[in-house]
Amino acid sequence: MFLLNKVKNILNIFLQRKISIVGNFNSWKEAIRYSKGYSDSIILKKTIQSVKKVIAKEAKYERDSFLFYSDKYDKILLSRLNSIKKEKNRKINVCDFGGSLGSLYFQHKKFFTFNFVDWNILEQINYVKYAKKNIKINNLHFYDDLNLLLRKKKIDIVLFSSSLQYLENPYFILSKFIQKRIPDIIIHRSPFTDGVDVIKIQNIPKHIYKSSYPIRILSIRKVINLLSAEGYKIKFKKKLIEEVDGYPYKTYHFKRSL
Repeated sequence: MFLLNKVKNILNIFLQRKISIVGNFNSWKEAIRYSKGYSDSIILKKTIQSVKKVIAKEAKYERDSFLFYSDKYDKILLSRLNSIKKEKNRKINVCDFGGSLGSLYFQHKKFFTFNFVDWNILEQINYVKYAKKNIKINNLHFYDDLNLLLRKKKIDIVLFSSSLQYLENPYFILSKFIQKRIPDIIIHRSPFTDGVDVIKIQNIPKHIYKSSYPIRILSIRKVINLLSAEGYKIKFKKKLIEEVDGYPYKTYHFKRSL
């Protein structure tokens, strides 16, 4: 069984490398016209199928609907969350922006106990409708309205885990959290460029789910300038082994100065 699970995980990793990005577009709207977009119903359908297997304990966790059959923890993310938890000496309140149906939560459920974290996912309304009806966990919550979430919860950490690059207006969204003086902002597993933003289309092969949607290679200078102007400093940064089309994935943890 161990060997079988190992083979499945290797196969999953191999297949994920087939994801490609193409084109150069002048605007997000132009890229949308040439792709299927994030509202493509097949994405949610495949994600629901995978989450059902995770909840039934037939798999350990899923990412982008792809199933993994043995535990693998994100050490960088855990170290960031643990450091903030230690600093605050209480339960931490996390906003997982674009967290699907709980991908990161289920991957790290062993650590994400009720006393450790209150995990709040901000997602599209169709994801939230399904989650509220079918996923009942006392420290896992789902929202489709950013303003409602910020009114109801005192958020300590905003986490963009491989999500900021898929937003039409990432800097506007960052500004919303900056205005609320959120203490910690973590941008995790996102591709960056030293130049200006680059807009492309990401193609997903049919053995995952055949779809396509825009992706933005983020200008790290623009991100840093936006946050530093409002009193945020880089607490932690790391270049990851992942890349797409030669653009490296990185993790940045920004902390607001008191």
